[in-house]
Amino acid sequence: MAHLHFIDNQDGDVEDQLVFCSDFCHRSYCQEHDGLSYGGWNGCHEISTAEPCAYCEETVQGVNDEGDLA
Repeated sequence: MAHLHFIDNQDGDVEDQLVFCSDFCHRSYCQEHDGLSYGGWNGCHEISTAEPCAYCEETVQGVNDEGDLA
């Protein structure tokens, strides 16, 4: 399950997202990057395919992936 940080455009529409393996990585990333506000816990999301965590680069498994990617 992924933790997501949504990035809005100037109209307030979601235009991108960052994927994290944990709430710790989400909070840590936001603290280290000016302009990103941690909006609270936003976990338990399913993502389609595996992606690396934006903070620690650990693989976040996707629902369409088979088996371990390790």
